Amino acid sequence: MAITGTPSGKHLVHDNPHPLRIAIVGAGLGGLCAAIALRRQGHEVELYEQSESGIETGAAIHLAPNANGVLRRWGLFAETFGANNTDGLVERRFMGEIIRDVDLTAPNKMWQHPWQLVHRVALHSKLKETATSKVGPGIPAIIRTASKAVHVDTEAGTVTLEDGTSVAADAVIGADGVYSRTRRFVHGKQTRLFSSGKAAFRFLLQRKIALEDPVTAPLVERDNVLTMWYGADRRVVMYPCNHNETLNFVCIHPDNESHATQSDGACVFCRRK
Repeated sequence: MAITGTPSGKHLVHDNPHPLRIAIVGAGLGGLCAAIALRRQGHEVELYEQSESGIETGAAIHLAPNANGVLRRWGLFAETFGANNTDGLVERRFMGEIIRDVDLTAPNKMWQHPWQLVHRVALHSKLKETATSKVGPGIPAIIRTASKAVHVDTEAGTVTLEDGTSVAADAVIGADGVYSRTRRFVHGKQTRLFSSGKAAFRFLLQRKIALEDPVTAPLVERDNVLTMWYGADRRVVMYPCNHNETLNFVCIHPDNESHATQSDGACVFCRRK
């Protein structure tokens, strides 16, 4: 986050430092969470999203207990928009032999909030609704789509968009992901990404399809269970979302075996995630 200073001849957008005018670059999960937290504190928030639709894509994600604690304090209960609890964990060798089968209902009681599995599109939609709704504490956030940020002046507190528009703010938050354009303006250096050595392809499957197949049915017959298959240098992770109606698969493998290109569309997005 960059907060504007007050050098000679420059001032905050507001003479009174509260509320602040906040510009958030990126309207994904992180940007929307920041917007909700800030509007609840009474600040004026605008988000600048480079996509034309501002609609999330992708598969499912975990909501760890600590993350769920924040959401629940905001009045967001993920089970109301498709999340299911993680009640069991099954680990298998790559040929299917069970390594361990753990009932997590008792261990999960140590947490104040549940460990849940949710489709990221459902989560994004709820966060977007909460950030921009006229109902709730604070001033509704505004999302500007088709607004790609190309430059940030951290001293002046301005964001320049691709179309030449300049936006002034008291504070600028970069929430534009791993390929962030704003990051380098904070520390003045071009950030170089490095590989973890692993890549992942994701896909979704309707659970009823797996239940109708006698080969796969035993693998998905229990609700709220996360399953992993382990190989020497790769693994497959499967878990349900959308109230156990959808199965999310994550296929993790050495990244030198990935051959996805930009023309593959959603597959490239999934691999990068």
